[in-house]
Amino acid sequence: LGSSCRRINNHSLHIPGVVTVALLHASRLIKPCRARGVFLPRQLSPPATAAAAAAEAEIEMAKQNKKQKKPSQDVDSGVQLKVCGPAYFQTMRGTLLGREMALILCGEAHEDAIDLTRQNCVVESEEGWASVSPCSSMGFDGEEAVASQDRLTLQGAKSWAERIIDKMDDDDDADDPDGMILLFEPEQNSQRGTASLFPSDAARDVVAHPVSKHAVLLEWADLDAGAREFNRRRLDGEDVPVVEHDSLIAQRKIERRKEGTELFDDWLLRHACSDSAVHVEIVLEGPVHAREVELHVEPSVSPAPAAHECLRAIELDSDTDSDQEDDPDDGTGAFIDYLRRRVESQVPTDKIHAVDPRDLGDAEDPALRASFQKLLHKPLPADVEEAELNGLGAALAVESEEDDESDSDPGSKTRRRKQGREENWRQPVPSWEAYFGAASELLYYSPFIKGDYAPFLAFCVGSQASLRRFFKTLYFGTVPEAIAILQLDDSRRPLSRLRSLAYQPPEPGAALQRRPNDQGMIPIRAAPLDCYLKAKGSHPPRTWVSGVAERLRQAGAGDLVAAAEAWYTSDVESFLADPKASDHDGDYFVAWLREVHRDIFDDIDRTDPEEIVKSTWAKSETHPKSKKHRHKLGDITIPDFDAAFAELKSFGDALAKGSTRSSTKRERVLAKMLVDIYQLRLVDLAMSLSVADCALAAGAGQRVVVVLYAGTDHTKSVTEFWRSRGFSNTGLPKQGLVGKENWEDDEPRGLDLPSYLHDFGSLFPVPPMRR
Repeated sequence: LGSSCRRINNHSLHIPGVVTVALLHASRLIKPCRARGVFLPRQLSPPATAAAAAAEAEIEMAKQNKKQKKPSQDVDSGVQLKVCGPAYFQTMRGTLLGREMALILCGEAHEDAIDLTRQNCVVESEEGWASVSPCSSMGFDGEEAVASQDRLTLQGAKSWAERIIDKMDDDDDADDPDGMILLFEPEQNSQRGTASLFPSDAARDVVAHPVSKHAVLLEWADLDAGAREFNRRRLDGEDVPVVEHDSLIAQRKIERRKEGTELFDDWLLRHACSDSAVHVEIVLEGPVHAREVELHVEPSVSPAPAAHECLRAIELDSDTDSDQEDDPDDGTGAFIDYLRRRVESQVPTDKIHAVDPRDLGDAEDPALRASFQKLLHKPLPADVEEAELNGLGAALAVESEEDDESDSDPGSKTRRRKQGREENWRQPVPSWEAYFGAASELLYYSPFIKGDYAPFLAFCVGSQASLRRFFKTLYFGTVPEAIAILQLDDSRRPLSRLRSLAYQPPEPGAALQRRPNDQGMIPIRAAPLDCYLKAKGSHPPRTWVSGVAERLRQAGAGDLVAAAEAWYTSDVESFLADPKASDHDGDYFVAWLREVHRDIFDDIDRTDPEEIVKSTWAKSETHPKSKKHRHKLGDITIPDFDAAFAELKSFGDALAKGSTRSSTKRERVLAKMLVDIYQLRLVDLAMSLSVADCALAAGAGQRVVVVLYAGTDHTKSVTEFWRSRGFSNTGLPKQGLVGKENWEDDEPRGLDLPSYLHDFGSLFPVPPMRR
């Protein structure tokens, strides 16, 4: 289905496999549309499906393409379409393994597809007054109004309320005005009336406070109706089906093309599916596919034992931070995920290289997750702690209010993950990559979930030198060689767990309790010694990235692999030497504040970590006008590698003497950072090696273009590596750079591409390389 074409109006239209399947099984896959019907075209009426809407949108785009002189030209003017998606394109050229190669690095800012398809490709929402259909629950108590004013026209009421909202935006102590309701009740036989402005959470009571049938209700909200409804559903915790999401994006792309802009996926697919003599390969920051790995089993090794007492004593999970409540981003809707689906539906699998192994065996995509389950020879054994808790009849632990770190309810991301685990959830296939990959989830996205690498590092690794050798061997050697560096005898193996299913309350004599589930945030709870995913065909077993490295060595690129190893090691060491200065995004510093300086964390604006980490001072949210209450962030540092491991070693020494105390929050966050730094640069390593792998995929002497799409931090790192290998922007205008790394939210993101990005053939021949 994925490669089929249908003949429509005398021209071929490629229907992506996911859409075709949805057309065949729409009644099973698509949830009924809401009454508002914003996801369906006007000419479609229920029960038409989102999949049908997606197909119709693709047809409309194909019709437009047929009228164009060139695929990337505007229908009416003939002007080249701008491209929206990446923050920038960086092009370099060189020679690799006997092939001329052009490397097009596309750095993205991790935007949602819904935002990249806003009018004029401005990702910031334009807010204003949106109509609210009156309904039976829309009664408001005048006592709750922020302000009221009579003798206004409707237009005057809007302007009056907007001035109030502008003042609230400028007042750090004021509530967020998003979602505020303007109620306009006209006087009898008059265009004037009374306006009342209510907060978004004002109580509704139509019985006590009925609204007249002539009343006008307006909401201060996103004026983009499709984006507003989509984000509202996500805020409500709804899991919007992927097919419905992609249908919405397809429709919105039609409107953007009328403005002279196309989305990056259409630009990429046009090049990847062309009949050009240039060989095109695609590298994506996405989950490694199951077809590249297989299961390795160690028959002589038993499943993981129960967790050590220090892990059972860790406090219960807290709620999410309150500043996450109003963020509609629930982990779905990212443009990079949309791009991956589009590419996989139309490009041969051997030309697609997804290179992020941190979720190996536990991909977010249901189909990919199922493909990993098919690698199992038999069901995975049950966790030994599960049997222990069942035997004890352990009660579910409930967190007390005084233990909670937040007044908020779990956000929509948490609810989505929790629901996903309860519906046909199966234990993920173990991998070393996912075992260490959980560090990023716990640091950036789900810090309220309690997981701990401190016992593993302090007692099973033991020293900085051992940690260095372990990761070097795990990612460039074999897994058995890496495991041999660790201390994992029967007495220490319980400390290799990251989380226990059991909770031991601190009260003397308290019974063991069942810890609430981690909602899928820690997929691999213990070091996977008995079975794990390995690179397909590797003997002895290797991790996936080590398998790529070995394949390149066997193809005669051993010097390149050695250079990549040296570059990876140097980059990691630089990061470990000063985690605060090296983390330009500020995520580590915010995590450090959260766990070690909680009073400051709770009292500052945390919406822009990139600014926080660079700031010397931060204003107090409690006392915004007081310099005395400012927080001096410039004096706060994060320990370097040696200092951090010294703290963990002290924790390990205490365990060796029989201590059962859990790690402190400081020790815990340090351990997560040490692990995550290696994993963060692992993605960069995988991208660089995969670029070389792309050269091997082409025939000898063939001209190759590799399009790499990833976050800007990764693309900058990969650029540095290939520049060190002699690749350059020689002969390209503006040094091969189109766009910029940092954009204001209100800037149009459409990029005017140079001719060489419309015609890849013009990138060749490449100029001589400089070493």
